[in-house]
Amino acid sequence: MMLVMDDARTALGSLGGERSHPRYVPGASETMMASLRLHHAQSEQDFADVHALAVAEMGTKIASLEEIKRVDAMTDATIWMVRRNDAVTGFLATLALTTKGVAALADGSFDAADIDEKWVVPLGQPLAGFYCWCYAGRDQVSRGALVVALRTLIDRHFPDLPFFGRDSTEAGAKIMRHLGFFPFDGVQHLFWRCRMVMDAAA
Repeated sequence: MMLVMDDARTALGSLGGERSHPRYVPGASETMMASLRLHHAQSEQDFADVHALAVAEMGTKIASLEEIKRVDAMTDATIWMVRRNDAVTGFLATLALTTKGVAALADGSFDAADIDEKWVVPLGQPLAGFYCWCYAGRDQVSRGALVVALRTLIDRHFPDLPFFGRDSTEAGAKIMRHLGFFPFDGVQHLFWRCRMVMDAAA
């Protein structure tokens, strides 16, 4: 079933905007992500390894190392890594969004290359949704683990919150369709999913 633009905007409005969530607080967030075999980047080496992996898998048209660190510092919960044999083999970058962040996505003004502080939410504060900023895996096992982790976050841990992503690559678009994302009509390349909304509309 395709949701048209007006339905998507109405659905977003019905979700109630920013609210506290028991999974998006210090301690609970790390425990939840650890259950998905993801660990928060903390050291300089962690961020360097994540950036090097992103460049290797996606080329140079990505955020700089300093930008990745800056954005993670805004939230303290953006860059999550997969480790295998003591090496970073994958990462998932998710941005917790304010209502202004969701609105910027919906009106097309959101710039993923220049994240505005007013769009994102520090860990422990009320949030209105998530943006899947980036993810990459060095091998099929790591990529599979990231897809499972993202599906679990969307459909089990945050079923009442919208998740957004862009189809910057054909592979990315394929993954979003696989995860049940729908095009957000009216905003080119934007996709979204909220399990509670999609289940109700099915």
